[in-house]
Amino acid sequence: MKIFKEGEIKHLGLFYLHKGIDTSFAVIWIYWIVFLLDQGFSYAVIGAALAVNGLFMMLFEVPTGAIADAVSRKISVMLGIVGFGIGVMTIPFIEDPYLLILVFALWSLPITLISGATEAWVVDNLKHEDREDLIEEFYVKDASIGSFGFIIASLLSGLIVHFWDMDMLWFVYGISLIASTSILGFQKEHFQRKAAGLRERIHDTKVNVKKGARFTLDNRNVKYFMVAIFFIALGGEFILICRVPFLEVMEIPREYFGYIAAVGAALCVVSPFLAKSIASRFKKKSSYLALHTLIFGLIAAAVIFIITPELAILFIIVLSLRMSLSSPVAEPLFQGFLPSKVRATVGSFRNMIFASALLVGDVVLSLFADSTGPQFLIGIGGLLMLPAIVFFLIVGRVSNDEVLGEGVEPGDAIVVDGITTQSP
Repeated sequence: MKIFKEGEIKHLGLFYLHKGIDTSFAVIWIYWIVFLLDQGFSYAVIGAALAVNGLFMMLFEVPTGAIADAVSRKISVMLGIVGFGIGVMTIPFIEDPYLLILVFALWSLPITLISGATEAWVVDNLKHEDREDLIEEFYVKDASIGSFGFIIASLLSGLIVHFWDMDMLWFVYGISLIASTSILGFQKEHFQRKAAGLRERIHDTKVNVKKGARFTLDNRNVKYFMVAIFFIALGGEFILICRVPFLEVMEIPREYFGYIAAVGAALCVVSPFLAKSIASRFKKKSSYLALHTLIFGLIAAAVIFIITPELAILFIIVLSLRMSLSSPVAEPLFQGFLPSKVRATVGSFRNMIFASALLVGDVVLSLFADSTGPQFLIGIGGLLMLPAIVFFLIVGRVSNDEVLGEGVEPGDAIVVDGITTQSP
């Protein structure tokens, strides 16, 4: 059985390689909340920093996406990675809570330069090469490679903390991020842009923002998908921020955190392929996403019944499968709704909705996490995801006529009920 399709390495190999290196050295994500707590920052301060980060992501998402559509997705992504890496390496030097909040605010700019533009770069490359059959493959393999890399990062983070300290985690990841741009530098970008001066490009950016906004509001599939994403992100933020502190509450030693994460990541290597297989049995991919949301929402809510460390470890491992079982299905479905000319812009609108959900979640966490504890908030997070089920099911009922919104031009690829077609 061939792992890669014919021509897949040629078109996507550098993206896969970058993903593997990025995630293999992403050693901070297991310990970052614990690190900030050890630095003396309370949940209230951390939540405030994350909330400000979410607020500025909302402000920056659409302009940066529109710039990527008007100028270059490749340049946007590479600048974002370098900026993010520099931001990562400043964290160990911060002791003042106001400075932490400021850095998290500035951190939002490189994040938004990357989000939206990356997917647009990949998808439009494949469309240019007439290899749209590789779009779904990309999302499946990208998730699987990311999980494999996270196994390495989980084990590596434990060694770094054992032989050095948690400060070193930030430097290792920051340096690796900046170095990884050398890989993407060799990746081609098939993207048609006009040779224009600064004034024309600013004008193009404004036009793209308007087109992206109108398309988002007019296209019911996109609109309801984004509402579902809001609830998923809101509940997911509670789970993300509270899962490691929950392990500490259950009196699990810190040195086990990396091993627990590695087991979860190992399962996530194969789960994207499982998600693709299961979703293919559904008439509508959005129905799969609705069922997925129901299952993991109820699993997260069941945290209130966990009273032993063994059950807590199993619970966290199961929750680690949540994204790897959804994103390989959700991402190609969403990308199929979008015309090429506003792909990064509309993707940034989605990320803006995502950031707004994080903002709401982080505000709530900053107010209540210190008093209620992580276990209770994980359960609340599970319940908050459940309304997304309704909107995923609505996406599945939108007709071919209703899916055509402003910004879709003749011949653009669109998706109706999970089936790729072309607009008339």
